[in-house]
Amino acid sequence: MTKPKLPVWLSISVALSALIAFYSVYKRFQVETENRATSLAVEFENVEGLASAQGIPIDKALVDLKAQGVNTLVLSEATVGELLARGQATLQSTAWQVTDGGKSRLEPMSTLTFSDATQAPRAERGLRIRFQKLANRLQGRTPNTLDLPPVSPMLIRTTPIGLDPLQVDVAKRNGMLIIARCANPPGISAEGVQQTLQWAHELGAGVFLPEGDQVLGRRDAISTTIDTLRSLSMYYATPEFAKIGGDVNVVEADPGNVIRLHSAQIAELDKLTFADAVDRFAKASRERNMRILLIRPFSLAAAEPNSSFAFFIKKINEQIVAESGAVGLPKPYREPGLPRFLQILLGLAIAPAVWFCVAAFVKDRTVQLVGAGLITLLGLACAVRIGQHGMAFFAAISFPFLGFLVADQMPDLPLPRWLQPLPAFLLISLFSLIGGLCVAGLLNGLPFYVKADEFKGTKVAVFLPILAVGIFYLARLGNIRKTLASPINWGSVALGLVILGMLGFMIARTGNDTGASASDGEVVFRGLLDRVMYVRPRTKEFLIGHPLLILGIGLLGFLRSSAQKGGSDETEEPDSRNAQLAGWAALSMMVGSMGQTDIVNTLCHLHVPIVLSVARIGLGALLGCIIGLAVWTIVLRLLPKAEA
Repeated sequence: MTKPKLPVWLSISVALSALIAFYSVYKRFQVETENRATSLAVEFENVEGLASAQGIPIDKALVDLKAQGVNTLVLSEATVGELLARGQATLQSTAWQVTDGGKSRLEPMSTLTFSDATQAPRAERGLRIRFQKLANRLQGRTPNTLDLPPVSPMLIRTTPIGLDPLQVDVAKRNGMLIIARCANPPGISAEGVQQTLQWAHELGAGVFLPEGDQVLGRRDAISTTIDTLRSLSMYYATPEFAKIGGDVNVVEADPGNVIRLHSAQIAELDKLTFADAVDRFAKASRERNMRILLIRPFSLAAAEPNSSFAFFIKKINEQIVAESGAVGLPKPYREPGLPRFLQILLGLAIAPAVWFCVAAFVKDRTVQLVGAGLITLLGLACAVRIGQHGMAFFAAISFPFLGFLVADQMPDLPLPRWLQPLPAFLLISLFSLIGGLCVAGLLNGLPFYVKADEFKGTKVAVFLPILAVGIFYLARLGNIRKTLASPINWGSVALGLVILGMLGFMIARTGNDTGASASDGEVVFRGLLDRVMYVRPRTKEFLIGHPLLILGIGLLGFLRSSAQKGGSDETEEPDSRNAQLAGWAALSMMVGSMGQTDIVNTLCHLHVPIVLSVARIGLGALLGCIIGLAVWTIVLRLLPKAEA
């Protein structure tokens, strides 16, 4: 494969792509900067239990927590069963014989008797919401009694009866934002969904959080949930990592009303050290734009449990502020306000660069022309979401490879031999950065901030450029057909299997939610990097990808210098003396390109603040340069001095 010549229009395409993408990403940066406040939320039941154990009133406990930054209280719906457990009501059940059409049957008959008459209207309202079509069977003979519809006592006990007014009063007295947790009881009607949310809103709830495995209204009444929340101006809190039925539907339908929430169960906190637990919450706010942190006690056993809880929250607050965040009332993100034509311009600017990369492999003129037409049409289709996703995918796989094509044309600069790989490495990394910015620029909007939408081609975009780079350099430095026709070398087979295994593992680890978890040693190493750096760079990027790429660039320069001294063309097949070295150079370039695909991949995580993504890339490149140049310096001393 010969080197493709670089036309002037390619430089214009890349420069225009970078300029438009930068403007789009800047608009995203403005949105992220405007919304930095994170709410610290606690559950009423936890505070009540800790306060009682410490022997202080609930109001005093909340005052202590509020002093450490808590501004939100999560209240769950009560049930009839809780009234019974507290002795505020009793349930009497009998079987009543009913005759209908000459046939007799037994129906359950139940009566609620209230020792606290103020609970009767609340229970009646909950039962009417729960059993819409049987509501006419509810009868209050006296202020203290309520005859119930013919349903089983178990259904009566599990019927939600709204937020506890006493808990609501405590929250309001202490100036807390109220998050209402409501379950999705079996068979609830659309009217019941609407009335449930209206009831919570009447009591002062400003945010709705699902309770249990399903969102209220899942499935057939989910549209009622969305419409009612919007009409009441109640926000929807979507829990991170939770698998809740209907959550995706609500987030996708109304992303402008969504606030992302992060929490950890007590069982999860039990596996962490105190510092790691604090770090988990602080990083959820800083690195993943979580605007509500639902915090549970780190330790349930303490001399002063509520004070211990307050200290835990204080440390989270301090770390958030130390990392340039803020604690305050949460709000949803807004749209960046990008004009539609800008996405089309960006798509059209990217199209020539994509076509050039395809043309490096496809030499048929007709196919090239057809490809150019299709890519142009895709650029025009960036007016809609599917076109944006398509062009973002092509940008993600084209720009890293394009960086290698451009760097391959670079002349040697008058630098010390150990420093000569650096300019080409920086140029390749710049193209990868532009590719990532193009993805972020195309997929820029409110749905991406709350993960209602996300880049779908992550794993393929990581693998294809590596494959393209491998084919390109194997063809340039050797003879692929001759290699394939030669007898099997079991050492090469073993090496190939190792490389395939590494790439497969890398792809399996790509993404936020994968089945391949980090080892204990890696977790410790990551934790160390988190503590000593502004943001942790990707390990495989600065420890493997970038150093190997610098090594490969250095070996290519060495081979080019050897060819020039020998009077041969560098595109000719290398002699036997350098053939093995050429193979290692091609292998280093291919495996080293994983660091470049990682640069793009970092910017494909569209819910991560753009400043942190760019900082992560910069730190990774800096560390990778230091390690790579050190490795190249050592290898340079091992190469034949006559050729060096």
